[in-house]
Amino acid sequence: MNVPLFERTVDLEIKKANAELKALLLQKGCRILAEEPKLVSAKQGSLWGISPRTAEKIVTCRFVPLSSGTRITCSSSLASDWKNLTIIGTVLAVVVVSMCGWIVTDLNALMTTQQPSYWSWLVTINGYTDFQTAQMLAGSMLVLAVFLVIMTAIEMAISVYVHFRIDVFAEETLSELR
Repeated sequence: MNVPLFERTVDLEIKKANAELKALLLQKGCRILAEEPKLVSAKQGSLWGISPRTAEKIVTCRFVPLSSGTRITCSSSLASDWKNLTIIGTVLAVVVVSMCGWIVTDLNALMTTQQPSYWSWLVTINGYTDFQTAQMLAGSMLVLAVFLVIMTAIEMAISVYVHFRIDVFAEETLSELR
């Protein structure tokens, strides 16, 4: 959803303001997605960006003629690719953490009861259960699960931060316009 969050009035006619803003966006490495006399839409940032300036986004600028110039209103929204990558990565991390938790629980039960379990085949060598390997594998899975939980929490914090500060690029770009 594009919500206008930044606007500026310039002492230029609408056509000139449009051309200057488009040139400035291109200079900053943006890709123009749509261009009309009263609108410029551009894609900026990277799929791998982790800050409000570098995250992939769509910047939409609208031009309104005024008697004293042109009012430019810009809004930004995260690109669907960036949002989808974040969601898919989080879902996959939750699935892997769940699997690790299941394996750890199962191997710990194996070491306690010494009875074959669902994942005991991972630590069975020549028909015998290797409890030292089971302990090592359970520890490794636990470390992996903790690492993924921490990384997922960091990713969520980045996503929230980027979402609330997404207009930083549009604000900076408009303030550079003469």
